[in-house]
Amino acid sequence: MKIVEKIKEGDIRATARLITMVERRDPEAIRLIREIYPRCGRAHLIGITGPPGVGKSCMVSELVKGFRQRQRTVGVLAVDPSSPFSGGAFLGDRARMIELSGDKEVFIRSLASRGSQGGLSVAVNDAADILDVFGKDVILIETVGVGQGEVDIARLAHTVVLAMMPGCGDTLQAMKAGIMEIADIMVVNKADKPGADATVTDLLSAQHLQCSDPDEEKWAPPIIKTSATTGEGIDDLVRVICHHFEYIREHNILRKKDIERRTRQFLDILTQTIRDEFMSGLKAEKKKKKWVEKIGNLELDPYSASEQVIDLIKEAREQKKQKVRDGKPAEQEASDSAV
Repeated sequence: MKIVEKIKEGDIRATARLITMVERRDPEAIRLIREIYPRCGRAHLIGITGPPGVGKSCMVSELVKGFRQRQRTVGVLAVDPSSPFSGGAFLGDRARMIELSGDKEVFIRSLASRGSQGGLSVAVNDAADILDVFGKDVILIETVGVGQGEVDIARLAHTVVLAMMPGCGDTLQAMKAGIMEIADIMVVNKADKPGADATVTDLLSAQHLQCSDPDEEKWAPPIIKTSATTGEGIDDLVRVICHHFEYIREHNILRKKDIERRTRQFLDILTQTIRDEFMSGLKAEKKKKKWVEKIGNLELDPYSASEQVIDLIKEAREQKKQKVRDGKPAEQEASDSAV
């Protein structure tokens, strides 16, 4: 049986193997992702983000339990910082969620950030698609926790949960202009500690400042207090997450989010492909090396250099079109033009 068919049938080993291949950028993985792609689009993608130390991993663990109580199958993609030596994830969220490993309807995987500045691994999009085809109803994506740069999660997840904790006033001030704007749900975790109510007030104030049109009908991010270590507030959080998914589906926002995600995914892959192709040529061609040296020596600015690359691509495309035209009979060319 082919690996894609195995994944569809719920084969855990095949699923884990393909995610590993994606992380390693195995060329075979690209072919398999092409097979998977048309079968995606069923799962609810939930992003869990926020600064380090707010208890995201504990919250994810409790959310898994909450969704399982609702008979939902769950996938977890926990993005960890990378080892500078092996490139692998070294925080190991799977170790912290060991109590969930006995549930066959839960799949947990740590992914290395590999230097990503947006809080996500470049393999997360593909891994989410794999878990979608694997049959998971809900996919929880926990980001690294690097602060304001984690807006990438908004381009991937249907629902973004921003976790904060009591006494994070200074952090909140720094985040207002960025990550605060992507939250669909705000959570004050560790609410059993002093200052939780004050943090809720700060979040409400931040929301008020960002509200450009109070009469506009749109989703208002609720603020929920939780304590992941005790489970307090988790049921409310699960309920609100489900409600948000229903809301975006009923208001035709879900399809828009999916289109935006796929467009961004395409642009990211295109950018990486062009970059890899250029770097491959740079190593092999002396002419390109000298051209890049001009940039380093301040003889050529990067904007002009980028324009030159685009001009070369356009020129090559026109030359290819001309060769195609020259190689066709006039009747065939006229037929093509008519189409």
